[in-house]
Amino acid sequence: MRILVTAGATREHVDGVRFLTNVSTGKTGADLCGAFARLGHRVFLLRGQGAVSPARTGPSRASAPAVEDAFLDFSDLDRKLKNLLRARDFDLVVHCAAVGDYSIESVASGRRRFKPGRAGKIDSSGPLILRLTPNFKILDRLPGYAGPQALVVGFKLTNTLEPAKRLRAVKKLGAPVVVHNDLGEMESGRRVFRVYEGGRIVKICRNAPSLARALARLGERHAARLGHR
Repeated sequence: MRILVTAGATREHVDGVRFLTNVSTGKTGADLCGAFARLGHRVFLLRGQGAVSPARTGPSRASAPAVEDAFLDFSDLDRKLKNLLRARDFDLVVHCAAVGDYSIESVASGRRRFKPGRAGKIDSSGPLILRLTPNFKILDRLPGYAGPQALVVGFKLTNTLEPAKRLRAVKKLGAPVVVHNDLGEMESGRRVFRVYEGGRIVKICRNAPSLARALARLGERHAARLGHR
């Protein structure tokens, strides 16, 4: 199968040296890329700048994605996804990038206004005011970008022990397949991936190789239903 994986965080630049981001390292996406490649799939990786990259040399060379590119901010990720998905046929799109909910609309320091992301460093002697604007959900647009042949997988991170709240969060995401994990479990050292399809759990995985196998099977089943395999 041809698989596209997104990983890591977006960076919304305030100026040439400062940016807004989140805590995502991209490790899950990098691990999935390696696992998919070892299963014999052709993997394409879009990762945030500064995110973990799968190994490309030595004994783990077979774990490297076939193609790798980096994205910067929300707009850059959306543009690259749109272009890539419209130019190539993918069987599986695994969207685990941690996309920022907001982009920077304007930057102000005193009476001066600056274009977000301008070169150089804005003087830090006084208050800095940022106006943020909400982003649309890229995940919602992926089926349109990729077409019906691709199975889209979204990721949902929660921070609650209540099963009902977790299920509501998963269903709200709206993707055909959702991989759920919880911040509390991650902080306690437990790595649990719950795979939902149609609003119900179809697989519980404890590591990236197990998750890659589960998602690959779902992708192959989707392709078989469409007559691609």
